[in-house]
Amino acid sequence: MAPPKAESSSASAPDLDILGDQVTIHPTGYVQPPSSQSAGHERNLVEHMATFRESPLDFLREVSLHVSGVGWRAYDDVIGQPIFYSGFSENMKATVLRTPMLRSRIKQLAEQRLEAEEEQGLLGEEKDRFRNRIRRKTKIEASLQEVAADLTDGMICKMESKRFIRGAYYLCTQLLTRAYHQGIHVSSVEVLRLKSVAEQAAKRKQSIVFLPCHRSHLDYVSLQIILYRIGIALPTVVAGDNLNFPVVGSFLQHAGAMWIRRSFGEDALYTTLVQSYIDSLRKDPSPP
Repeated sequence: MAPPKAESSSASAPDLDILGDQVTIHPTGYVQPPSSQSAGHERNLVEHMATFRESPLDFLREVSLHVSGVGWRAYDDVIGQPIFYSGFSENMKATVLRTPMLRSRIKQLAEQRLEAEEEQGLLGEEKDRFRNRIRRKTKIEASLQEVAADLTDGMICKMESKRFIRGAYYLCTQLLTRAYHQGIHVSSVEVLRLKSVAEQAAKRKQSIVFLPCHRSHLDYVSLQIILYRIGIALPTVVAGDNLNFPVVGSFLQHAGAMWIRRSFGEDALYTTLVQSYIDSLRKDPSPP
């Protein structure tokens, strides 16, 4: 058996490192210099990130840079459709409720309810039945419209505040880089290809669908962080409503999560509502 090859003294570095608010794209063949730390010590990749305990002034400075939006943190010139503007949530909600698919479903469900009530003799005598039917149909449709509005408000993502998303980016990056000392590493080739695809999609008014392998909840969190850092419009993340609990649920919804039930069952209205929202997302939700 041939003897094993001796390992190089310099480890190969990832193509792109995102560590805190630092992003480094290395050229092909780049070799990471040896660590200055003693052998056997874990290399601390987040030592440049200020902590309140060690350096409170630097920590507060980093926070203020993200909250105020200095440099790339402003997230102004992004690739993709506009999502951060006042009234985004209400505009999207109104768009969903106006979709022909949802309106048709509401009329269908109202008609089915009327037929059931008519068979049970709940629409009055025959001479008053036509008038009662019209009145009852209007009431049922209004009730279904109200239910649809409440469901939509609880389901759609509410990305309206850039200041919020800057703070969320900083918080999530701090948590991830402290939990995973290796940092977040992605290929520079893939990043450049993604930016190119995103630019083409934006010109053609097309949408991009990301399909994470979902080995953990960190998949879509990392994806949001990377897209924010490289200047691509944040996608809406389909999330199960089991995560929609106090504080966390509202935070995730304002960071891009849309809530859906784990099972739709035979709820025709809810199924149509989800489809209407997804169809609306694929369109350009620009300010009216």
